[in-house]
Amino acid sequence: MMAVSLKLGVESVEPSAPRELFALPVLDNGWPPYDTAPDGQRFLVRATPGQAGESLTVIVNWPELLKKGGGEQ
Repeated sequence: MMAVSLKLGVESVEPSAPRELFALPVLDNGWPPYDTAPDGQRFLVRATPGQAGESLTVIVNWPELLKKGGGEQ
């Protein structure tokens, strides 16, 4: 992620040389790896694949499992 400072003139805008704010993950899935908060003060950056994270269990068709007694231990 790069940033520039802007110098505003009466009829011109002059950007400074770009400077790196932080490195972003390289993800080639058609979506940008970040988004900005509506106020422009924060970034939300996706974690790169392979990073350790919390586990997640997804149970599909759970109402049917309950009907069959699948909720009993």
